[in-house]
Amino acid sequence: MEFALLSALCWVGFDYVRKRLSAFFSAPAMSVVFSATVLPAYLVYWLSFSRTLPQFDYFYPATISGVLAGVGSVCFIRALALGKVAVMLPMLCLTPVIAGSAAWVWMGEALSLTETVAVAVLVLASFILQGGRLSVQEPGAGYILVTSFCWGLCIVFDKQALQHSPVDFHILYVTFIVLVLNSILFRPSLSLDKLSKHKAMWVLAALCFSLAVTLQFIALQSIQPGILEALKRAIGIIGAGLIGVYVFKEKLTPTQWTCVGVILCTSVLFSQ
Repeated sequence: MEFALLSALCWVGFDYVRKRLSAFFSAPAMSVVFSATVLPAYLVYWLSFSRTLPQFDYFYPATISGVLAGVGSVCFIRALALGKVAVMLPMLCLTPVIAGSAAWVWMGEALSLTETVAVAVLVLASFILQGGRLSVQEPGAGYILVTSFCWGLCIVFDKQALQHSPVDFHILYVTFIVLVLNSILFRPSLSLDKLSKHKAMWVLAALCFSLAVTLQFIALQSIQPGILEALKRAIGIIGAGLIGVYVFKEKLTPTQWTCVGVILCTSVLFSQ
């Protein structure tokens, strides 16, 4: 559980840096650069630790996970381009429900009654904290629903794949698939001069991103995917909200502050 919480905090740091970079770069460009930046680090990680190839049974779920992650990334960027962020982001709170249900059906990992209630509380509080708006008629809503299903399902296939492979190889393999898909579908134009002007931010983003993914996969080996997704979304939303308040001078309503408290208390109970 400690790895899950640390991963969620790293996702918060990544989201903050990504928001800063979004003022200078398009979402497709950032998606490709993030994957391309961390891929060599993952290769070094694999060569420094296991240096082993996974079992043959690994490649089926791992490839599906990589494709789902890539498709989800493409649809997410497309959704943000078409619809309002305030409507798009709350719909991602569906991912814990999808992940938890899929893990139960596909892998036989059922949540206990207490865990089910806790996940439901985290999902509801996260939804309200992000504005609580939901509209299937909003432009881009179809894309964000596809994203939710892709990201909710890919973490289940991640867990299945990790039964046949060390974490270091799985990170390398999945990141490579996402990089190839995003490069082919987006084909963003990248200026080295422009990238170098913000290299400190890119390095920080790559560090947060690589740690977030690595810690997430380590945690996934012993945690039900629905719980992991719920914690990831909830802590990430709190982090984004607090950064908005204290860095970007945004305001939270009393109801949203209450949701922050509910999420924190529930997360603490989860970690016991």
